[in-house]
Amino acid sequence: MARGLVLGLVVAFTLAVSPRAAAEEYSLDTYHTSVHFAVSHNDISYVRGRFAKLRGSVQYDAQARTGAMVISVQTNSIDTGNTAVDNVLRSEQFLDADRYPEVHFASDRFVVEDGKLIAIEGKLTLHGVQRPLRIEARRFICREVPLGLLRRFVCGGDFRAVLKRSEFGMTRFLPEVGDEVELEISGEAVQ
Repeated sequence: MARGLVLGLVVAFTLAVSPRAAAEEYSLDTYHTSVHFAVSHNDISYVRGRFAKLRGSVQYDAQARTGAMVISVQTNSIDTGNTAVDNVLRSEQFLDADRYPEVHFASDRFVVEDGKLIAIEGKLTLHGVQRPLRIEARRFICREVPLGLLRRFVCGGDFRAVLKRSEFGMTRFLPEVGDEVELEISGEAVQ
């Protein structure tokens, strides 16, 4: 369910940016970014969905290999393709979207090994609880791309994280609805 946040993490891939001077600012491209989640249902199948509304930014210094990132997703934008399920997930039984309208991820640690981004580490605030979260980078690339008549520097990739919803106080329907929430994030950020 925190996938929306994790979505934003995709922006963090700017770690592996080609050499540039000082910290640069990147904005999450919400048209080319998605955060999906999957939760086990009775250990038989998975309920899958996404968060449709998010925003975020990243500052990255390629020479120092340091940066910061802030990503937020709107909890009421959850979409499983089933209105009844969406309403339950927005309710106080799970996300409590009226009380907690956003899931928030903030990171100031990009993990780079051999010049390659391997993870983004930070704090996830979900359902009023803040916990550490590590997002693994599966694929990451930065380069100039044509956008109409312009050329823009864009970074993008695929990321994955797993969290336990019980650690954020969401215990309703355990164990029928699984505790582990798998997040799959794919996205782009534009300088």
